[in-house]
Amino acid sequence: MFKTIILATDGSENAQRAAASAVHLATGLSLVTITLIHVVTHPPDQSRMIQAQFDVHSLLEKDAKCAISKTIELISGAGLSYDLKVAIGDPSIEIVAITKKENADLIILGSRGLGALKGVLLGSVSQKIIQTASCPVMIVK
Repeated sequence: MFKTIILATDGSENAQRAAASAVHLATGLSLVTITLIHVVTHPPDQSRMIQAQFDVHSLLEKDAKCAISKTIELISGAGLSYDLKVAIGDPSIEIVAITKKENADLIILGSRGLGALKGVLLGSVSQKIIQTASCPVMIVK
C-alpha cells in the first residue's frame, strides 16, 4: 500500500501529532520508508554560514535536527528508520517537489488550525499541498 511516507514537520505541537500518526501507520506496514522534510523560509544568517564554511546543507540539517529532535526520537524509539531532507523556500512548494522526487505514496503533516477566515485570506501550507500534491495527503489536527 504505502511504501514511502513523507512526514513534513517543523517541530511544532501539531507536527508532533502528525509524527505520532506517521509512526502508528508505519509500524503497521512492512518495508515502509519515512522521509522527514523540514523547510525553512529564510537562509541562515551570513555569520553562521561563514562559521559553517558556506556548507548551507549541513547547517540546515543541523538546525532541522535540533528543531525536530522530538520527532526523530519518536521515530527512532519505534524502531523505524528515516531519511531527512531539508530545503529553503516556500514550504508547500518544497514539500511537493521533494515528494515528487522521492516518488512518495503519502504526505503526512500537521494542521496549523487557522480559523476559517484567516485560512481563506492567507492560505495554509496544508491547503496548498492538498491542491498541488499528486499523492494522498493526511492532515493531522
